[in-house]
Amino acid sequence: MFSTESLWKIWLIMDPRRILIALFAFLIILGLAIHLILLSTDDFNWLEDGIPAKSAVSQMQVTPVVPQRQ
Repeated sequence: MFSTESLWKIWLIMDPRRILIALFAFLIILGLAIHLILLSTDDFNWLEDGIPAKSAVSQMQVTPVVPQRQ
């Protein structure tokens, strides 16, 4: 395998900018594919399941703030 002393030489072979662009492109395509697969199922389709989303106002809970004595 690779020794830690020679591991930096791999960046002489591969361009880090191209590797990062390819990684980000792959992750975006993977995320879109997973979402489209989930939307194509009956169990995990959150757009057409008929359950309304909760509004932001109903999700907020008011917590009273008590001042601390010093």
